[in-house]
Amino acid sequence: MSTAHSNSSVPRIDDKDGTYSSGCTLSYWLDSLERPKFPKLMENKTCDFLVVGAGISGITTAYCLAEHDPSKQIILIDDGEICSGETGRTTAHLQIEYDDHYYVIEHMFGEEVARLVCRSNHEAVNFIEQVVKKENIDCEFERLPGYLIPAKESHVKDIIDKEFKASSKAGMTVELLDAESKKPIYPTNYPQSHWLRFPNQGQFHPLKYLCTLCQILTKKFQNVQIFTNSHVLEINDDNKDDGTGEVYVVTSDGKRVDCKKMVLATYVPVNDRVTMYTKMAECRTYAMAFEVDKGVIERALYWDTDEPYNYHRLTSDDKSNSSKELLIVGGKDNLVGHNLSSYEETYNALEAIARDKFPIAGKLRYRWSGQVAEPIDTLPFHGLNPGNKNIYIITGDSGTGITNGTIGALVCRDLLFGCDNPYAKIYDPSRLMIKNPFGYIKHNLEASAALFDYVTPGTGPSDIEDLKLGEGCIFREGLQKLAVYKDTDGTIYKFSAVCPHMKALVRYNPLEKTFDCPFHGSRFDRYGKPINGPTKHGLTDGYCEIIRPKSSASLK
Repeated sequence: MSTAHSNSSVPRIDDKDGTYSSGCTLSYWLDSLERPKFPKLMENKTCDFLVVGAGISGITTAYCLAEHDPSKQIILIDDGEICSGETGRTTAHLQIEYDDHYYVIEHMFGEEVARLVCRSNHEAVNFIEQVVKKENIDCEFERLPGYLIPAKESHVKDIIDKEFKASSKAGMTVELLDAESKKPIYPTNYPQSHWLRFPNQGQFHPLKYLCTLCQILTKKFQNVQIFTNSHVLEINDDNKDDGTGEVYVVTSDGKRVDCKKMVLATYVPVNDRVTMYTKMAECRTYAMAFEVDKGVIERALYWDTDEPYNYHRLTSDDKSNSSKELLIVGGKDNLVGHNLSSYEETYNALEAIARDKFPIAGKLRYRWSGQVAEPIDTLPFHGLNPGNKNIYIITGDSGTGITNGTIGALVCRDLLFGCDNPYAKIYDPSRLMIKNPFGYIKHNLEASAALFDYVTPGTGPSDIEDLKLGEGCIFREGLQKLAVYKDTDGTIYKFSAVCPHMKALVRYNPLEKTFDCPFHGSRFDRYGKPINGPTKHGLTDGYCEIIRPKSSASLK
């Protein structure tokens, strides 16, 4: 399934395009099982509910809708294989203790909102546990504690003490570990006191859970269809309340799906050019997996208060018959399109943290990266898309995409069926960013700075022919910039470097062999096909030239 990377012992998927996964690094989850296959959409369809995106949000939404009313015709569609996006690149913390801290939510929104956020996170993990039991899904689900650890002594007062009080008021069961004897043996080399312990968090194997759910959807429910490798290119909502108009999508192959209501569970919405993207920051995050002896490290979730914070968990090792398990560590987040050439430094720093905190960490088995959408005001966006009456969105995962994606599915289920949901208001995508106006302004200024790329030189050799096999660059050709990739057989692919979304210039990501837009986080595989929104269009739509080895150029 995987190919070896020349500079590392970790497996990669350099022979796969963006329909397999949204990058060339290989997560443990993707490497540990074969995902079920579903057909491509080959003819026009009609349904009651259309769900676009087959990751945690979309698959869970389809299941929730089918469970609520099995008579409804439901279609789930994805432009790649199931879980080919960021769900396949998660570390799958089922975290109820909130990623951005309850004291921050309390300060920004008040105690009642903090309680609702806490309750919704509890319900999401409970829902997953109930589905696992009800459907008898073998996905290694388990309840376990979570530890919030001060990264430095000053954080005891600045963060830990505040979070201890706020999380308790919000409804968390929390224990202050104020003595060395109360702490687990690992991780080490953190401040010796004032850790917070949250019982009853959760973890699982996300792809085992979701792949089984997809099979259940098509076998248990006669009115559910799943289509993969079908890229949605056009999205239409007539915005009529009475449902007499047209709500549909059209794929890049010209196939149309008409529906009554639609849920865009595409990580970020792909029908909106501006509104939602000014409310979120797009970040890359990095993960590594090390062999450790079973039973030495307490099975728990661990995350610290560093900025950006580091997070750790354990998982079983299905790829080996040894007595080992895998320690997954993550962190070192940065904005999409930034620090692209320094990924080895990023991984070296992450590995140094892992081995410092877990001195028993053994062989490095995997390393991968993923993407998270950070809402400016800390809360995700679940519900009716601004400006639409029939299109709902689930986005803004804030680093805990598995939990928040499940919350989004539950909220959208209720909204689509006209039921009251106690969390719909706090996660409303139409809310204004008045709770963090300076963060809103700062983020959009940082994103706008990417437009200066138009006046910078290219990033590759002066002659494209000198580009090494299996590498890419941004090449200036006269007044225009091109995204260029040289395949391992010597074929050179040249296409527009202008992101179709808002016309910023993409940058080459040598780790994932993708072209990433630093403006709003759109990403394209090395052949110019879109793999992350907000764009729906590829770089090749603007311009594409293929130069075969030792032959004249041919236009595509």
